[in-house]
Amino acid sequence: MYERSGPYIGVMTFEKAAAPDVEELAELNRQLIEDERHPNPMDRHQLAERMAGWLREGYTCYLARESGTTVAYCLYRDDGDHYYLRQLFVARTHRRRGIARSLMDWMYANIWTDRRVRLDVLAHNDEAAAFYRAYGFRVAVLRMEK
Repeated sequence: MYERSGPYIGVMTFEKAAAPDVEELAELNRQLIEDERHPNPMDRHQLAERMAGWLREGYTCYLARESGTTVAYCLYRDDGDHYYLRQLFVARTHRRRGIARSLMDWMYANIWTDRRVRLDVLAHNDEAAAFYRAYGFRVAVLRMEK
């Protein structure tokens, strides 16, 4: 467990997720799917199974906790020449307080120290795209679907 203090968030701890965290992560993932209007039809049980599989099969997840409450998570995998950020989510009740930036800062200072990071953003998710642009990410590939 690691701690970080910030101007808006107080004391936040960062810890690696484990199997007992899967149910909580599934609920947060469900909220992420709703918020980004993703067409994923999975229910909470299916999301928990998928999350457990990801954690068993190469993904790593870090939780951001404030006073013992999980307020955000970051799910990624090591793809060899880069890290792939699959999901970054801040709980609805904790947004606009610098938590996503603090979690990203912590990941870059402690985990993503040696390679670049790649991620996908849904084309209609303007808020997420703006956050990542402000953090320094740039569009490298424009993927299209039909």
